[in-house]
Amino acid sequence: MSLLDVSGVVLNRRDVREDSRLYIVYTHERGKVEVFGRGIRKGSAKLGGHLEPGATVRLTLAQGKSGETITAVERDHYPAATMQSLSRLASLGFVLGLVDALTKTEAADPALATFLQESVNIIEAFAEPSNHFARFRMWFAWHVLGLTGVGPELDRCVHCRRALPQTHVTFSALLGGWLGPECKSADADATAAPGAAGQDADATVVSATVRDCVHVLVRGSWAEAFAYVATPGTEQVAARLTRSALDHALERRLPAERFVAFVRTLSVPYTA
Repeated sequence: MSLLDVSGVVLNRRDVREDSRLYIVYTHERGKVEVFGRGIRKGSAKLGGHLEPGATVRLTLAQGKSGETITAVERDHYPAATMQSLSRLASLGFVLGLVDALTKTEAADPALATFLQESVNIIEAFAEPSNHFARFRMWFAWHVLGLTGVGPELDRCVHCRRALPQTHVTFSALLGGWLGPECKSADADATAAPGAAGQDADATVVSATVRDCVHVLVRGSWAEAFAYVATPGTEQVAARLTRSALDHALERRLPAERFVAFVRTLSVPYTA
């Protein structure tokens, strides 16, 4: 029986059979893997408590006929503070769910694995109350879209490849980035082929300030995104663009987003 050691963050789990679980873990060595915890729901099992979503773990896996089975677990970090806060927990669920939704199994990406671990630590370090959870989710979403290869074109018009002017620029999630004014004109040929300029009726005209905000979210570190000064209006438009980009990439909304929406309805002393 061959054994393999991997390390990473637990993204999700689900019960299978009478006493087992299937775990989804994003690892440094192999990317996303699905592994079995056989008998892990039995009262005598000792490994289950180490494998909560969000935990950073080291696993020893045994290859079997029906998949890989966890034989040993060492937990490096557990985000205990996050588990005590609804606002932190909502953001953690968003982070784990987005990585799970945008990645395929057995596609190693050490940069994404490192970024995921750093992001879990950022959530853990948030002070309470904080009004930056929503901005953090935007920042994380743009970075993960870029790391997984579905990020937008931000340097030139996505259609004609020309440099962008300061005004009358639109964002099109369908076409994959910014459109210059000539490529999103009101009299665009309605008979153009699908994907041509003018074919995205939902493209949003944005100001230079919003574009600057999006550029910081896409390319800046979390420290830079955290320190960026934006008006509520600018932040709201950036949030709509983020939502549009995610909807296009995922073609569905994440289950964790319903929890985020629920947290926002609670009477808590912060604005998310």
